[in-house]
Amino acid sequence: MKTILTIPPRPFDITALFPQLAPLARTATRLHPRPGSPTVHDSSVCGPLLWPADEPWPHCDEPHNSHAAPVPFTGRHPAQTPRLRRIGPAAAPRPRGTPVDPRGAGDLGAD
Repeated sequence: MKTILTIPPRPFDITALFPQLAPLARTATRLHPRPGSPTVHDSSVCGPLLWPADEPWPHCDEPHNSHAAPVPFTGRHPAQTPRLRRIGPAAAPRPRGTPVDPRGAGDLGAD
């Protein structure tokens, strides 16, 4: 299989089809990574990592409880909890046509 080292010409001129894109044109560098054979003297992504021989590998001396339950990730900061409790009732499902009680929402921009 022959490797093509150049980018073939585009099948059409996109700025001819969409002239409004012409002012947005920029020079770009396209990367075409190819499989290689890194040696111990090369450091590469997904390959060997160069590390100084006289420098210890980083590690943590703290005790770890591998049997502990993982802390669940909620995707929010604990400081948001009071605000969420305040706006929760306003966001809860309600029968269609039921007006929203503005007192439950509070100031959404605060906190």
